[in-house]
Amino acid sequence: MKKKLPLIIISFLFAVIIWISVVLGNSFIYKIKVPLKPTLSDYEYAIKGALPSDIYLNVNAQGWKLLSIMLSKDLVFRCELPSKENSFKYQLSSAVAENQWLGADVKILDLTPSVLQVDLDKKTTKRVKVVAGTDLQFKKGYGLARNIELYPDSVTLIGAKATLSKISEVPTDKLELTDLSGSFIERVGINVPNEIDTDPTSVKVYGDVQKIVDREIQYLPITLKNAPKDKTVLFLPEKVSVSVTGGINYLGKITAEDFSVFIDYNDILSDTLGSVSPTVVPPKYVRLSYLDPERIKYIIKKY
Repeated sequence: MKKKLPLIIISFLFAVIIWISVVLGNSFIYKIKVPLKPTLSDYEYAIKGALPSDIYLNVNAQGWKLLSIMLSKDLVFRCELPSKENSFKYQLSSAVAENQWLGADVKILDLTPSVLQVDLDKKTTKRVKVVAGTDLQFKKGYGLARNIELYPDSVTLIGAKATLSKISEVPTDKLELTDLSGSFIERVGINVPNEIDTDPTSVKVYGDVQKIVDREIQYLPITLKNAPKDKTVLFLPEKVSVSVTGGINYLGKITAEDFSVFIDYNDILSDTLGSVSPTVVPPKYVRLSYLDPERIKYIIKKY
């Protein structure tokens, strides 16, 4: 039996191959979802209204042809739109010949949608800010030590004047990362409607991921802002302590001299409680957790 096992396996595989060949030689009706890629014959114009990003083709073809279509890396339905009018309807069936991947042996039964409502406007450009679209998950105890950075942080949009006038910023494609415990840099595309082009088409997203820790800084002196020349203000107490949170690489380097703690004299003038809250400006990439004490008493002395 053991001697016959390889022969049995080979026979089985050969039978499967024959069966697949027979099956794929048959004709099938299949619905294919294909990205729509419209272009304009006149480069001075751009598409103003939103067009569908995908279309559906109901096709009849042999299994081998359908398989090759589904495995194609360039599965896009292209159509060149005329620009002789500002608004018109376009029959997608007229663009079938432009898509050679369909071939004469593929019969298109219907397209959905079958007609495009096309609205045109003068083409223009606009420089806008890019906003990172991220979904980040960190290992326990880790997080972003500072804000996400983009390189470049803005892109040029190319499209219809009326469309671009409503856009002030654009997001990136969603970047999903999990179990982060170190910094990352990833290239992602720009998420814009199908009728808008961008230059560049992608940006780099940088995230500074560090272990997030707490640290206490004591005896920070309070300074007075906008003090009149004929008055002196004494603070009770004269110094405060703070607790801050941030990336371990940043918190390990900061000192008391990196903080600014002050009270504005105008806040004292408007105070009715006999104490005011100081303003604390921590170093860059450091967040204030709490202040002790939160309110400071004061004594005003005249010369």
